[in-house]
Amino acid sequence: MDQMDQIEQMEWKDLFPPETKPDIRDMAIFIGGEAGDLWLALADYMERAYQAKPKITYSVCSGKPGWNVKFQKSGQSFGTFYPEKGSFSVLIVISYKLDSQMQEILPALNPELAEAYRQAGDFMKNGKWMMFRIKDAAGLEDFKRIAAVKIPPMQ
Repeated sequence: MDQMDQIEQMEWKDLFPPETKPDIRDMAIFIGGEAGDLWLALADYMERAYQAKPKITYSVCSGKPGWNVKFQKSGQSFGTFYPEKGSFSVLIVISYKLDSQMQEILPALNPELAEAYRQAGDFMKNGKWMMFRIKDAAGLEDFKRIAAVKIPPMQ
């Protein structure tokens, strides 16, 4: 196995340990393919639509250890994004105050994502929390719909 094969087999947390902070492009390369392009499109969209810059942080959480990205606007979080091979996941909390708006967009979401919202767990009595994977353009559009419920885009 050559060095490139070894790198391709490495887990995210091992490829970029705590002392080696990646940037958005490093993350896109790790994700790869269409999903890597979508990662860059997400960062661009958040900047244009919300003026939200990526905040890259390291997590020791046993569920998803390693570097991740958070986008926030006016103290409101759009979620935590985790790079993965061929996709990325988002952990998002949606306030109970937004439930009626979420109910309105559920028919437009992927049926599995809509059901995940319906079944989402309680987050400290403040709202529903859910994690879902984005691997194609439809998944990114679903995220944009949910983000717009949290805060309407500027454009």
